[in-house]
Amino acid sequence: MIRSFASLALLLTGTCLATAQAVTQQDADAFILAPGFERLDFQTLEDELFGLWLDIDKITPGGAVGPVEKAMWIADRATPSVRTRTAIAYGEMIHDDNGAPLPISFIEVRHFNLGPAIRDQVAADYGEENTAPVEEFGTGEHMAWRFLFQPLMNNSAVLIDASSRVIPHKEAAKSDCTGRPCLDLYSGFDASEWEDVAGQVPSWPRLYSDQSDEVATPAHAIAELAVFGFWANAESGQYQWTGGEHPEGAQGFEPYRFIGIDRHLGQEASIDAIWRETKLNDDELFAITFRRAEVAGSVYLMRSSEPYPGRP
Repeated sequence: MIRSFASLALLLTGTCLATAQAVTQQDADAFILAPGFERLDFQTLEDELFGLWLDIDKITPGGAVGPVEKAMWIADRATPSVRTRTAIAYGEMIHDDNGAPLPISFIEVRHFNLGPAIRDQVAADYGEENTAPVEEFGTGEHMAWRFLFQPLMNNSAVLIDASSRVIPHKEAAKSDCTGRPCLDLYSGFDASEWEDVAGQVPSWPRLYSDQSDEVATPAHAIAELAVFGFWANAESGQYQWTGGEHPEGAQGFEPYRFIGIDRHLGQEASIDAIWRETKLNDDELFAITFRRAEVAGSVYLMRSSEPYPGRP
């Protein structure tokens, strides 16, 4: 039932009331079938996620999980390496569902395997004869994914379309990931001026595995950033994706939310993630960024604000 309803949601836009951002099948195709992308069986991808959910006592296990977390899980599970850099761009259009606003999430995930680059650096520093084979550093292609999600019934995010493509190494070497060269091992998030935030994000019963290789899973890091920045709610002791306020300045499915994640790129187990929100409904701020850095099990929270260009 979920599949048939979700599949029709974008196809039947002609029967909906006119809105400022009516979503059409042409919108979906323009995003999903961008040059080089091939459409995937989204139903299979959604079904494969079901085994991740731990809240099996609920009527809809995984129903509280947000679209960005789901997108991250799909991309991450497809790449064997855990030495990765991820760049996520999020846009949203509001569809009129018989007079009710229905947010459609347009998400692109670019997921880069930095295992070979780390191996090359180790070989340069210590010699080829003292360096383990590439399989021990992490294998897998650089991949780009595109997803459409919508809330449905008791689910915050149901996958309704998907595509992917391989990112060639030459393209990856020239690409930008949240302000850094995607394959540069030494480009971190420290270029911004960060303000330390005391305390920790509240905890909640696990919806999926929140730990892997001694640190948070990428999806859990995203969830904690979502709660940190009020795009998800955990005040009741339960996690619930809300998505936050839709920016007035966002047009079509252009991205306004950007997430970057570096995982295990140094000598210690680590994951460093930022969430940058732009096009704020605010006269003073152009963007605000939240950061969650975890090294060897210790978590640090930070934030940074950006005024409009040219303003003090």
